[in-house]
Amino acid sequence: MNPDEFIRLYLPLGDGLYRSAFRLLGSQEEAEDAVQDLFIKLWNSRGSLDAVQYPSAWSHTLLHNLCVDRLRSGYGEREQAAPDELMAAEEPPERSERLDKALLAIRKLSGREQNLLKQRLFYDLSYEEIARQTGMSEGALRVAFHRIKNKIKRKI
Repeated sequence: MNPDEFIRLYLPLGDGLYRSAFRLLGSQEEAEDAVQDLFIKLWNSRGSLDAVQYPSAWSHTLLHNLCVDRLRSGYGEREQAAPDELMAAEEPPERSERLDKALLAIRKLSGREQNLLKQRLFYDLSYEEIARQTGMSEGALRVAFHRIKNKIKRKI
């Protein structure tokens, strides 16, 4: 892959990758570092990136693994260093209940609906990318996501 292709395909993913890293790591600095590490890793392996069919999904998967590694390697240090901060970050009970209900509602979705939701939210794929993967039209996807959202809202 030449540098122009890399810039065209991978650099625009930066914002979505940062948001995903921030959700996982909970720290602006850690998220920025993780995304930077990912781009370095991608750049160093750009010779093999031509085989990647879905750059966004590939990047998000690699980023997820990097974030998990970061959490595993530093979890104990953070917990010991700042127990008061961890306690302060706990969710209020009503928010935790709502989250539990949302997760339960997602588990009750069909496998197809769960897969669509995962592709859109976790992998941050566009409707166009999901349409290519599933064979559905973008309009049908929008309707499906609207219905999924309404199912989850009703359960909450």
